[in-house]
Amino acid sequence: MNSRSNRSFGAVIALSAWTASGLASAAGFYIQEQSAAGVGRAQAGNVAAADDASTIYFNPAGMTQLPGIQLDSGIDLIVPSAGLTDLGTVDHSPVSPSSTPGGGNGGNPGSSTPIPDFYVSAQLPDAPVWLGLGLSAPFGFASKFDQNSFARYDSIDSYIATIDIAPTIAVKLNDWLSIGLGLDEQYAYVKLRSAVPDAFALGGPSIATDGRLTLTGHTWSTGFNGGLLIMPTPDTKIGLSYRYGITHNIRGSLTIANLTGILASADTQVTGTAALNEPDIIQAGISQRITPQLTILGEFDFYTWSNFKQIDIHTTSAAIGDLITPENYRDTYSFALGAEYQLNDQWKIRAGTKYDQTPTVDAFRDTRVPDGDRIWLSTGFHYAFSDHIGIDGSYAHIFVTDSNINITRSFFTTIPAIETTSNIKAQSSVSLDILTVGLTYKF
Repeated sequence: MNSRSNRSFGAVIALSAWTASGLASAAGFYIQEQSAAGVGRAQAGNVAAADDASTIYFNPAGMTQLPGIQLDSGIDLIVPSAGLTDLGTVDHSPVSPSSTPGGGNGGNPGSSTPIPDFYVSAQLPDAPVWLGLGLSAPFGFASKFDQNSFARYDSIDSYIATIDIAPTIAVKLNDWLSIGLGLDEQYAYVKLRSAVPDAFALGGPSIATDGRLTLTGHTWSTGFNGGLLIMPTPDTKIGLSYRYGITHNIRGSLTIANLTGILASADTQVTGTAALNEPDIIQAGISQRITPQLTILGEFDFYTWSNFKQIDIHTTSAAIGDLITPENYRDTYSFALGAEYQLNDQWKIRAGTKYDQTPTVDAFRDTRVPDGDRIWLSTGFHYAFSDHIGIDGSYAHIFVTDSNINITRSFFTTIPAIETTSNIKAQSSVSLDILTVGLTYKF
């Protein structure tokens, strides 16, 4: 049953990170909603704006534009709508060479859950040096299909969560150049559940005879990020940043349960490890003030998703052995354009649009990450109660292109006489709405 164990554990690690959100709100499993203001401009110019403490996440050099002590905190509510359409899924077992899995479409696998973030920056007295601390959730995914879904042999539910703790420092070298560096201490937790077919079920595998496979794991890992802020004129800010793709060495357990009859002896629990490679993220952006009221922002991001070729899982079981799951993600890019307009001393409004490529490819896309290219449309506002305190509110809708899934999951491959497969053919449809609220405070 090592093939099944491999594919399931591989899929869970592939999702990598926090999911308090239902479905990832950026292509792949990257969660970029780390700023209420950023959501309002569709993430355009996050690396260059440097207008609140969330710059700690996007470009730590931007702290040099924040005098004194400043705080930024927000909550993002990601509301996903998703579904699968069966396009002819077929199971093959020794008892039934061809059968349908039965069950429904699995319902909406997404759930609406808030994701918090928190940042604080402080300028050292009489020095061009700033210190900061950020708490965020940069990667994640969650999905939960009904247990009787036709795609249950690929996935039922997944939960992956990360928390990133980032102490940072920035130095203003002169009037036009600042540098920043941050350390990322990141905790990742994963849990996945899927169905295992009964190879000997009369008429083929069925919901009534399925077993269950559950995978859990967690780890702490370390990475870093850094950036430059260049200001050739008082009205122009150019930001460049790099975020190192952390490798998580996940440690966890794999449990197979509820199989009956001859297959009951396959029920087991073993420990295992697997490496997860997050992508490096390279960002370049600009914030250009056109008039005292109007600012235009743009950004281009590049992701080395090709780091994520496969999952190589090492278990303590001689029977299961080492397991490999190909993923073959591709490198991707995104670009965004946004604008901000200062209506008066209290009100600022924002809008933006963004295009975000998916790293998934047709031959390996699965029901856990049924991703497609994404287009954002966003709007938002900032309201200043005083010189010290303000709130941000934003809304974004993300259109996701429909994607096709055509994968085969194999079971009991070490015993060819009982090998069982499920060829899952489906079309996925996804869209997301994002509501955010944030608080800024200047001491």
